[in-house]
Amino acid sequence: QQKPHVLFVVVDDLGWDDVGFRSHEIKTPTIDELAGSGVVLDQYYVQDVCSPSRATFMTGRYAMHHSIVDWIPPASAYGLPLNETTMADDFRAAGYKTHMSGKWHLGFYKWEYTPTFRGFDSFLGFYSGGEDYFKHISSGGYDFRHDPEPRCGANCSQVNWQQQGQYSTTVFTEEAIRIVNDHENPDTQPLFLYLAFQGVHAPAEVPPSYVTPYENTIADPKRRTFAGMLSCVDEGLKNVTGALKARGMLENTLIVFTSDNGGPTTTGDG
Repeated sequence: QQKPHVLFVVVDDLGWDDVGFRSHEIKTPTIDELAGSGVVLDQYYVQDVCSPSRATFMTGRYAMHHSIVDWIPPASAYGLPLNETTMADDFRAAGYKTHMSGKWHLGFYKWEYTPTFRGFDSFLGFYSGGEDYFKHISSGGYDFRHDPEPRCGANCSQVNWQQQGQYSTTVFTEEAIRIVNDHENPDTQPLFLYLAFQGVHAPAEVPPSYVTPYENTIADPKRRTFAGMLSCVDEGLKNVTGALKARGMLENTLIVFTSDNGGPTTTGDG
């Protein structure tokens, strides 16, 4: 029997009540459709900040065991311990092609801590925890990378200047679509795609066209911007699942959709 493709989607700082099928405030038709046709885990919990959850997603282990118990600051000389096996490692061992698009935030102070040394065949995104959605600046430095092959370190990893000025949610969506479209022999070769959106993490930034639909329904301008950010994520998910459908892969794809730590109560944008 053919192994299923796996699409693992992480939305950063998404709150329990932000999705449309719960609050009906923000339009998330793609997320709502996945919830309606799938299984909603109503006793499912993540850590209270991002890096511990992401380390747990990758390893299947509690934070007390993988040792990442808080978010990893930008200038940190540590990351997910190198003796940990990631799900990308296991998927690759099971014969999958493994690709990542989006936010890493599990360490990058040595090449060995970056995604293509942790089981991924390719990576496009940023290594740190948060940055400007358009300028891709994090703590004063430009953090946008393209690592096109396994174990892509020095003389391979590329600073992705070409997409400076482009909105990251759209960039990560387009990379995921490219991966799906370029995937060879989908009837026999399984795909593992880890799509870790930057949205809806701070800062509150989104192209104005995504905010306009909420002008008459959400009074708070901060919440309205947040709604636009989430709508852009939902549109991206629609486009990625559409690409899977066009390739005849969707019906044999297991889709996991999760937040990393829920909505922040004091520092969020929504």
